[in-house]
Amino acid sequence: MKQALSGYAVFDLDGTLADSLGDIARALGRVFLRHGKEPIPKETVGNLVGRGPRSLVERGWFMVGGTVDQDQIQVLTAEYLDEYKKNPKGGTRAFPGVDAGLRRLVQVGWRLGICTNKDGSSARALVQELGWGGWIRVVISGQEGLRKPDPHPLRLAFRRLQAPIGRHLFIGDSEVDLQTARNAGVTGVFLGHGYGKWGKTSSDGMRYFDDPVSMFSWMARASRAPEISRTRFS
Repeated sequence: MKQALSGYAVFDLDGTLADSLGDIARALGRVFLRHGKEPIPKETVGNLVGRGPRSLVERGWFMVGGTVDQDQIQVLTAEYLDEYKKNPKGGTRAFPGVDAGLRRLVQVGWRLGICTNKDGSSARALVQELGWGGWIRVVISGQEGLRKPDPHPLRLAFRRLQAPIGRHLFIGDSEVDLQTARNAGVTGVFLGHGYGKWGKTSSDGMRYFDDPVSMFSWMARASRAPEISRTRFS
């Protein structure tokens, strides 16, 4: 008997499903040291994550007193991407409860994707490294063109999931993610364990969960399914 489809969920990656802050901070720190700048503390780097590699490097470089020259930022961003790929495997791990939660969603009929401002090759490699390749059907990154909070990357993710009118969720850990959900016309879910903060403007119809276990439990309860979105992605 064919299983009924429960819905379509797209996730942010860094800070939402995976704790990659250590790898990000180490790669950025190596670049800065090469250019005579002190590395930024990991906790501070967390405040810079979410708008893509170039924004991360540019804002970080400004924080350490570097002149924000766009040509130089482009070079530094390329160096950062190279350094990030040199990080040994195992530095980034799934947050507690994520593996079991993703597996459960697939079992009850959800189709899952990722929409991230991270570069595409690193995002896809991380999905495979963490063992999610059989569950995550689509990975849309900042390299597809526009970046979050522009709604186009998220809409593209839903299109590639072949999502008709139905249950559509975008789950993230930042105001950028919630704004992306608003712009795309889907229900946004904020996970409070990540790098972002739940702001005063975040509660306008958006859902909040402290941890992945409670969120995945909510999603998996078929009798209390998420709201129906009327957005068309085709």
